[in-house]
Amino acid sequence: MKNRRNKLLLAGLLLVSALAQAQDSLVTRCASTERDSVRLLKNPSLRNLRMRSEAAIQDYLRGRSGARTNAGEVVTIPVVVHVVHNRADNVIGGPNNGNITDAQIQSQIDVLNEDYGNKSGYKGYYTDSLAVDTGIRFRLVSVVRTYNATSQFSPITDADELAGISPAWFTNRYLNIWVTRLNDRYLGTSQFPVVTEINARTEGLATTENEETDALTDGVIIDFRYFGRNSDAITSRIYNLGRTTTHEVGHWLGLIHIWGDTTCGTDYCDDTPTANTKNETTDVSCSAVYSQCQGNVVTRNMIENYMDYSPDVCMSIFTNDQKERMHAVLALSPRRAKMVEYSKISTDNLLVDIYPNPVRETLTADVFTPGLENYTVSVYNQKGQKMMADAVNRTYLNVRNFPSGLYFYKVSTANQTVTKRFVVR
Repeated sequence: MKNRRNKLLLAGLLLVSALAQAQDSLVTRCASTERDSVRLLKNPSLRNLRMRSEAAIQDYLRGRSGARTNAGEVVTIPVVVHVVHNRADNVIGGPNNGNITDAQIQSQIDVLNEDYGNKSGYKGYYTDSLAVDTGIRFRLVSVVRTYNATSQFSPITDADELAGISPAWFTNRYLNIWVTRLNDRYLGTSQFPVVTEINARTEGLATTENEETDALTDGVIIDFRYFGRNSDAITSRIYNLGRTTTHEVGHWLGLIHIWGDTTCGTDYCDDTPTANTKNETTDVSCSAVYSQCQGNVVTRNMIENYMDYSPDVCMSIFTNDQKERMHAVLALSPRRAKMVEYSKISTDNLLVDIYPNPVRETLTADVFTPGLENYTVSVYNQKGQKMMADAVNRTYLNVRNFPSGLYFYKVSTANQTVTKRFVVR
């Protein structure tokens, strides 16, 4: 009887393992390409802008060929995580609960810093020779939890809906990550940047390709079951170490899949070997994969690269060309460039700039708080009447229904307050 119980237990464990592997084999790591296709259908002009963006990146890199990114230069990106869950009781944590714990969220920030800092610990074929510290780091600023009865969202078509449920913090100041349950087998997606040459007249301002709707959805979306590591909510044995978010943030910073999303395509990075296609596998032993893309030349795929589809355990590389490409995007994308500008401010003072002033429709506020401290915004008219209740980290103000006249925009942190005047016409 004991042997029979042991056999049944073994059979049960094998079944669970088989089901887990089957589940993993059905997932698709990234929906960014598909989401981008939907954006292009909605706005065909983005295709030409994308081509001009690539030309701008390449021109920028050629111009800096003799002065590569300073090895000691570090850009810190502030992160806001929007947890959109369907737990009406608001219980946090546990298996199959989208209202994930703060510990799971922090683990993902840790993974991002390890991966972008070249400290993953995994040693693949190319790791020692080609892996670099990207000079990019991440800091968790806030976790926003929002209940919504929707059971799951499409990573391809529901970015607007998610941004409506949990509005983005100013996307030229923060990397917004929405964590929720996704459908259609996808693990995550992100919004690619569009870059332009920046001059004194366009720096930090929305340009024609940066329409308001795009600005409000600019960020990353990840299924909660693949976000972070070492959590009961993570269900995969293949994508369980937080590298899906590393991958999607790479897209957000302008990187392309290493196979160029076509057979033997290009990712515009010379130091990533040309690959026939993605490494979509459940092989956690990280076996070598080869491509034959240039005549009879056989090359070993860089399955360790974060921009492939390899299992999390196999990933360990951003290359120097990928690093330079990300920094080019940080310099040439208006929203990313503004983020870098703010990251380098070292004053202890609260700084507030509002524009346009006078304003007719939408007032925008650039707010810098020391240590990325949260702030509240209040608006008063000339009589001292509050026109808007205290709003946390507000960056836009719709004044279309405000009577013409003088108003006061008050920004407060725990220790400082700055008030600015503006006129509605």
